[in-house]
Amino acid sequence: MRSTAAFHFTLAILTVVAFCIGVGCVSVNLGGANASKRATGVQVTNPQKPFTASAREDVDGAWINEKTGNLISYLSDCQDSSDPSLDSILQGALMGLSELKIDSSESPMVQGREARRVVAVGKVDGVPSKIDILTFKRNHCIYILNYVGVHKAFDQDHGHFETFLRGFQAP
Repeated sequence: MRSTAAFHFTLAILTVVAFCIGVGCVSVNLGGANASKRATGVQVTNPQKPFTASAREDVDGAWINEKTGNLISYLSDCQDSSDPSLDSILQGALMGLSELKIDSSESPMVQGREARRVVAVGKVDGVPSKIDILTFKRNHCIYILNYVGVHKAFDQDHGHFETFLRGFQAP
């Protein structure tokens, strides 16, 4: 029963994040199979157990821990002619969280490009949630890598996201 509830919660979070990116205040065409041209040639090291692949049309790749509901995913858009700023992309992605509070924010270099990374807490449908999101641009594509989950279980799988980030290579 718990894993079913966690799975539905995670799907709700992922849908909210993808929806907010797709129709948020900024013009970022991520989300929806027909809305964008996805990146090709991305190299990903799949998260290890307890994560399993989750087929989703609204992201390029997703993996879920069905026990905790924590989710690792990434999306790309190689067709957005508006060239939104990294900060605008993040704002759109975080719109789905009510009572938003930024825990940390940094601008690391990722594959030779400036990036934005934010860890934030808030609520999705009244449920305390936490997200770690990294966005960067490379070769005319926008990349958004994120880890989302219920606040109380977030730390349990966060190390898997760090490993995922180290193994992610955009073309």
